[in-house]
Amino acid sequence: MTTAIKSALSLNPTPLLSRPQWRKRREKEERRVKEGAGIYERVIDPPQMEITPGSGVWLGQHSHKHGLFKPIVPPPSTSSSLIPSRIKASRRSFFWRKCLVLKDAAPSSSSSARCSESFYTPCGEGSTQKCLSAAETDDTKKSVLKNIAAMDLDKINMDLVESLLEWIVDGNHNYPQGAVLVFLPGLAEIKTLYEQLKSNRMFNNRGKSRCEVYPLHSTLSNEEQQAVFRRPPEGVTKIIISTNIAETSVTIDDVVYVIDSGKMKEKRYDATKSMESLEDSWVSRANALQRKGRAGRVASGVCFHLFTSHCFQHQLAEQQLPEIQRVPLEQLCLRIKILDLFADRMLESVFTRLIEPPAMESLDAAKQRLRDLGALTDDEKLTPLGYHLACLPVDVRIGKLMLFGAIFRCLDPALTIAASLAFKSPFVSPWDKREEANEKKVAFTVASSDHLALVQAYKGWCCAAKNGHQAGFLYCRENFLSSRGLQEIASLKRQFAELLSDIGFIKEGLRARTIERMSSKGTDGVLEATGHEANLNSDNIKLMSAMLCAALYPNVVQVRSPQGSYKMTSKGAMMMQPKAHELRFMTKNDGAVHIHPSSVNYAVRHYNSPYLVYHEKVKTSRVFIRDCSMVSVYPLVLFGGGQVHMELHKGEFVISLDDGWIRFAASSHQVAELVKELRWELDQLLEDKIRSPSMDLCTCPRGSRIIGMIVQLVTTQ
Repeated sequence: MTTAIKSALSLNPTPLLSRPQWRKRREKEERRVKEGAGIYERVIDPPQMEITPGSGVWLGQHSHKHGLFKPIVPPPSTSSSLIPSRIKASRRSFFWRKCLVLKDAAPSSSSSARCSESFYTPCGEGSTQKCLSAAETDDTKKSVLKNIAAMDLDKINMDLVESLLEWIVDGNHNYPQGAVLVFLPGLAEIKTLYEQLKSNRMFNNRGKSRCEVYPLHSTLSNEEQQAVFRRPPEGVTKIIISTNIAETSVTIDDVVYVIDSGKMKEKRYDATKSMESLEDSWVSRANALQRKGRAGRVASGVCFHLFTSHCFQHQLAEQQLPEIQRVPLEQLCLRIKILDLFADRMLESVFTRLIEPPAMESLDAAKQRLRDLGALTDDEKLTPLGYHLACLPVDVRIGKLMLFGAIFRCLDPALTIAASLAFKSPFVSPWDKREEANEKKVAFTVASSDHLALVQAYKGWCCAAKNGHQAGFLYCRENFLSSRGLQEIASLKRQFAELLSDIGFIKEGLRARTIERMSSKGTDGVLEATGHEANLNSDNIKLMSAMLCAALYPNVVQVRSPQGSYKMTSKGAMMMQPKAHELRFMTKNDGAVHIHPSSVNYAVRHYNSPYLVYHEKVKTSRVFIRDCSMVSVYPLVLFGGGQVHMELHKGEFVISLDDGWIRFAASSHQVAELVKELRWELDQLLEDKIRSPSMDLCTCPRGSRIIGMIVQLVTTQ
């Protein structure tokens, strides 16, 4: 421990200030802050009095004792340092106080140098010790300001985090032993710090066991996430490296120390591209205070913020961007239009009256998407499909998949996919077994589809569970599946079946609890409750791909292969199959995208059809599509939106839609006319069914004939 550390922790008594003296001193400090001064004088907070923040982060509590803190901070122009804050594990009233005393050392000039001694430590509340004077810390101040000025403010200093963890684990301070919670933005940063700590002898336990390091991320299995709640042995420090999942969703009661990087990944939505993105951003002040509250749940705690108080007060937003301004609006538009009060009103007139209305571009994009789905007319009236989608409390694409699954008698797999999309994928990737987990996932691949791979995995779990709960659990462990996630999907399937029953698309009177009681050992009960007729085509893989096309359109990408290369063999030149990374995936409006590494199609080199449909498009390091499935051209023509056009081009009859972006040649004029006519008949039939959900397509001659022809056309292509 350096001299600066020792001196910061060995403080001498100081006389108390009267209230007038305190006010005068405080006004002087505030003037110094505004003028850019970098050091505070000594300050004593009178009891039961709230402090207006200056340039230090303020934390503390109502107490009969006087809190003494000595902040030594950089000028307001700087925006990155390490600020701790002391809180008490009391659930009574809390008041904010100024804190902060400096702990310092100079980093090397190299980019990879260790900043092993550069952070702040707080004085103990009610301490009879005094803070270092400005004269005694002059050298410290200069070195700290020099270090801060040299920092890259947009990057998280992992060396600084590591050094702070060393200081905490080393235990040469007056704070109690307890777990450490480190907040980082995402999985990449968690992995970087995890590997860095594992190369440090203090944390890798190669000698004496001193630390247990756990990552915490939403992609980890429930079992791995549960590990963070286990109490470590005496003398061992638990370190949890987490995203903001631990900010509100998870409470770990033995955390005493919190290290807040000040960064997070926030989901944003670009309505013009129909694309979500995970963007690195600064936390809001509300987030910072929430993270502070994770420390000391049952004992006194300390929070270290890796940014200056000036940044906290003047650069961080008060709150996060309102959710309505960063999410798709399709489902909300439908829920508004289904209300009698707003049925005849334009959506813009409703949204503009909100306290924090979304951008009009987002609303226009949502309306256009609903028109493409056939849920909204040009004059903003609900279609029959839109009315039923509004009755389903799920994303409009998931709702459409459920409805079409009921209409085309492939209900069970459609509900399985819908439940997984509404919840989350049951596939998990353990921290140290990602390649093995991906291999197991790829083994479930059917028809180049992430969605159908999930159906296969779910069916396997149901079959294994028939042999007992333990057999189902072992199946999940062997195939890297979350048992709890699969159980949640089963529960959602029953709830979705109840919703479809309520609006008349399947057998009436079904209730989720009734379906659960009907389930035999290892099943979810949906197949037994809905009957054979509703699941007549459940094993038809090509039809299920067509249902995905109906639900996810216009989320379509074209697969484009590179110019062919040839290899000479004994039989002559043979065309070489392109490698997976050589394929290009193009969207209509946004250009090239990439298959997400978690997809079963990530390493696929050849597709039988040049089109894929996908559930979501996300921008991280690149633009990725997630949960994609290959789809043939006939389902695109039959279930896609927009007008179908037919033309004679170079002696071939070409069918096109979506302004010519999707095109294919029919074998003859008769086939082209048949496909076009069948599309018109299907639209009319679906409209009739949706207008009258109780209409039985099985007994209706026209309906059963059209459905049968479409199933045959899709299956035999």
